[in-house]
Amino acid sequence: MKKRVLIVSIFFLYMIPGIAQDTGTFTIPDSLKSKTLDEIEELSYQYYRDTLKYEIYSNTFLAKAKLKNDSLALAKGYQLVSYNNSKNFPVRLTNLDSSIAFSKNLNHKRFPAISYSIKGGIYKEIGNYDKALDNYLAALKYSSASNNKNFYYLTKHNIGSIKREIGELNDAAKIFKEVIDYEEGNNIGGKGHLATILHLADSYRKLEYRDSATFYNTKGIQESLKDSLDIYPFFVLNEGINLFYKQQYQRSLDSIYKALPFIEKYKPRVEESLVNAYIHLAKLYKEFGENEKYLEYLLKINQSYERSGFVSKEMREGYELLIDYYKSIDDKNKQLYYIDKLFAVDSILDTNYKNLSKKIVLEYDTPKLLEEKQNLIDALEQKEKKTGVKFIIAVIFAIVLIIIVAVIYTKNVRYRKRFKELMHVPILDTAMSKEVSDKHPATPEAIGISEDIVNAVLKGLQKFEDKQGYLSTNITTGELAKKLQTNSKYLSKIINTYKQKSFSVYINELRIDYVIEKLKRESKFRLYTIKAISREIGFNTTEAFSKSFYKKTGIYPSYFIKQLEKENR
Repeated sequence: MKKRVLIVSIFFLYMIPGIAQDTGTFTIPDSLKSKTLDEIEELSYQYYRDTLKYEIYSNTFLAKAKLKNDSLALAKGYQLVSYNNSKNFPVRLTNLDSSIAFSKNLNHKRFPAISYSIKGGIYKEIGNYDKALDNYLAALKYSSASNNKNFYYLTKHNIGSIKREIGELNDAAKIFKEVIDYEEGNNIGGKGHLATILHLADSYRKLEYRDSATFYNTKGIQESLKDSLDIYPFFVLNEGINLFYKQQYQRSLDSIYKALPFIEKYKPRVEESLVNAYIHLAKLYKEFGENEKYLEYLLKINQSYERSGFVSKEMREGYELLIDYYKSIDDKNKQLYYIDKLFAVDSILDTNYKNLSKKIVLEYDTPKLLEEKQNLIDALEQKEKKTGVKFIIAVIFAIVLIIIVAVIYTKNVRYRKRFKELMHVPILDTAMSKEVSDKHPATPEAIGISEDIVNAVLKGLQKFEDKQGYLSTNITTGELAKKLQTNSKYLSKIINTYKQKSFSVYINELRIDYVIEKLKRESKFRLYTIKAISREIGFNTTEAFSKSFYKKTGIYPSYFIKQLEKENR
């Protein structure tokens, strides 16, 4: 039992690489047909880091559970296969809902508490802290009712983590201390225990209980050297940051530099720790008067955001320091650039914490930022203008203001109109697409390709569309031409002539048609971030997805999703 709880705790507390995607219909391998459910369950725990083997064992377990038609086995099976769809959150949540449904009335020691807790972890990962907390509280309720104290305190750790993230540090520290006391009283160690110590030390540091933070950082360093070296550098980093606030700057610098190379190996999974390291290295070099190093580490914070999309309250402080730095050297363009970045970070923070956080205390509140941004724009424009009469400037300003209001109003009207059209006009289906091709006046001879080749390629393209091959991230003319047994030149010419568009536009429009319909149908898909959606349908960058969506529809995907959510409330 303790082994299983430990495995589950590792899933919750650390970001483990994902399991392979579900492959549809599953056939139990001959080598596993004679094995019992207990044996297969044990194999799944044994090989949970081996994605291919884990997928086979978890699918086998569920298939056998269905044959047996046993509620507990089915609950376990759906919980096990929920790891087979690492980033497909709707599928994972559906599997966990099935696990909960089969076990809700069993009065079992571990179910449905485990499934609720995993759901909480998923919602936390996608930034829905409200639902994360709901599921953790359900897990707490069921683990308490079944007197499963180990899982009860593991769930308390997860609730403490949410409170820590939204700034309720006193509550978080109290929870972490309670969990540590229980674990030490019951001789429970390992990564889960060390994670709780680290979170308590971090909470004490942020509460400015410096000596208490040092006590738990030291404790964590000593225990991680014996039990888990991969957590060791995080304690060293946390104490290095703590030393900065004790004004022990050289010791702080040494500790952060000691930890940083090991932590950077885990990026982008540990962006919170990296941002904390970078901002405090910047502050240290500011104390040492080394402005080049100060700027270097502030810029690394921006690189973290660009790389991962991760945001935190510490990150926004980094942007505030960047704005102040460029203000001090009178670089208005860079000031504007990082003010816009800060707005973007604030927008994400507001979305992530809107239901739970009380208030993010800002050195730069939004009105002040807006005022400063406008002042910078005015100053930059003033450099490019000759001195004019105040009356003329006032008139120009009024005209610009009217134009801006008119443009915004027109844009909103256009967006609403395009949204209604997208909701009521069906996406161009394959039959209509074929009709467009058939109506094209060009003949195979006119483009210098035989009719047999043209027909074969068009038929291959139809199959490619039917099988949604355009969702592949790395699809190229060369790769597709090879699959269709032709060459890139012929393929491009046929698409240009019969699809009446370039290859890249052809692929991107298929993706946009697909995602529009999927967003209409699947409410859970709308929970994804724009970045996650773009990756799901084959785009390498969020920017490429947004541009293609706008080019095809006349609106941006964020607006489309927002309006869909409004209509479905």
